[in-house]
Amino acid sequence: MVLFLFDLVHSLRLLVLNITRVGGILLGNFRYRNQEMNESGFRSYFREHNSEFTLLEPLATYESAAAARELTENLLKEHPDLCGLFVSGGGITGALSALRSSQKRDDFVAVGYELFDETRSALIDGTLTMVISHPMETFARETITTLIKAKKAGADAGAQRVALGFEIHTSENV
Repeated sequence: MVLFLFDLVHSLRLLVLNITRVGGILLGNFRYRNQEMNESGFRSYFREHNSEFTLLEPLATYESAAAARELTENLLKEHPDLCGLFVSGGGITGALSALRSSQKRDDFVAVGYELFDETRSALIDGTLTMVISHPMETFARETITTLIKAKKAGADAGAQRVALGFEIHTSENV
């Protein structure tokens, strides 16, 4: 647990302390509310902890690995000061491919969204620094529980809200 926390703090510190540097953001689609909220939360973190850090406008991959690869390659080429990349949404496998093809840098932090075989491998080989994900079993269980509550409460009961946490994965805890 101590190593995990150290790695997480170290990763975020690398991004935050790179004052004159730039970070990129890839989204699957601007119309997906969850991806928009992920980007908003990411930006909020930097507003709070390092307002001098420049986050580029998000680029849409349209859930395409090929588009994500091309966008990542272009970001790396056009912004030699790029020190981080946040990929929220589809296309992460293309972004990972581009990052693996580029020269590895110790000061580069890559953050992905949702843990699956490809992101797990990228954590292990160092391509990704961390992955933020939803606990899918909890998500499924809470969805069903909330649907049952809503049905029992009837149409006049109003909206049912459930706040779910998230998990942070690094190479040390996968």
